[in-house]
Amino acid sequence: MKLNKLLNNLEEYSAVLSLLIASLLVFLQVVLRYVFNISLVWSEEVSRYIIIWFVLIGSSIAVREKAHATVDAVVTYLPYILKRICSVLASFIGMTFSVILIWSGSVTVSNVIEFGNVTPAVGIPMSIPYLALPVGGLLMFIRFLQLLIQDVINMRKNDSNKKPPIIEGGIKE
Repeated sequence: MKLNKLLNNLEEYSAVLSLLIASLLVFLQVVLRYVFNISLVWSEEVSRYIIIWFVLIGSSIAVREKAHATVDAVVTYLPYILKRICSVLASFIGMTFSVILIWSGSVTVSNVIEFGNVTPAVGIPMSIPYLALPVGGLLMFIRFLQLLIQDVINMRKNDSNKKPPIIEGGIKE
């Protein structure tokens, strides 16, 4: 649980900090450009890369909070066990997507490192922005795995109790 709390804090603080910095950079660029007629060459690039990191870390938070867009019109009317099976299947699909993201992101990062690419305005290694792909994929994989484990625990707990599950609004029979 300590590891989970550490991961939660890391994700949330990183997301808040990156959104705050990106917003301030964009605001500063707008003020400097339109009020003082001065432009920062690097601010757009840096804010773009920060937003990319924010989106991928935010995706992990969304998996944790079950906040991703879902189509549950059919699943709502399924019996409890089929709902759980659909949830497990969705976690497996999410884990598969995460593995693909980790793998393709890692290949991209290694290619960028091999060619020695740097960002145009700031000159930092291009591998830093691209590293958001495997890192975000790993975070999402961990969160999907947690959901899968929780679903399996809930299924076993429900099977051992042999009671109907409690659904919002009462007990479903």
